[in-house]
Amino acid sequence: MKAFWQVFAIFAIAGVIGLGYNQVRSDGLPLKRALNDEAAGNGISSGIPAISIEEAVRLFKNNEAVFLDARSEEQYHEGHIPGAWSLPWENVEDQCFEVIDRLPWDKMIITYCDGVTCHLCDFLAIFLRDDMGYQRVRVLANGWSTWRRHNLPVESSEQSLPE
Repeated sequence: MKAFWQVFAIFAIAGVIGLGYNQVRSDGLPLKRALNDEAAGNGISSGIPAISIEEAVRLFKNNEAVFLDARSEEQYHEGHIPGAWSLPWENVEDQCFEVIDRLPWDKMIITYCDGVTCHLCDFLAIFLRDDMGYQRVRVLANGWSTWRRHNLPVESSEQSLPE
């Protein structure tokens, strides 16, 4: 039992020393990761910048962006950003040309999915930039939840592409 307490004391002292040293370092590591909209999503090394919800809303209101929903068709039909087009990452090879034929080159493309660990929108954005040549592509991190949390308009639909 004495050995257990000694091991515990050694780990506790090492932890205190490590935390103290981390605080005085000029390049110390953060002790916690914020799970806000900016920290969530876009977690892979894609080089595609995330877009803030404020900027996405501005582009939405001015009709200056096309929103692409990378979630499944079922999730899209349950609810999505008004006017968003469905391009599920799981079916991108089957549906991409149907969508890309209608995708304007002059508008910003904003991809989104849902959840802080969802990277479908990242993969879709990389595909659009690297394989299809679109340069004005952004990712709305944790997009669907972020959109709803800000009480922005939503719609549900049986149609995945505009007329």
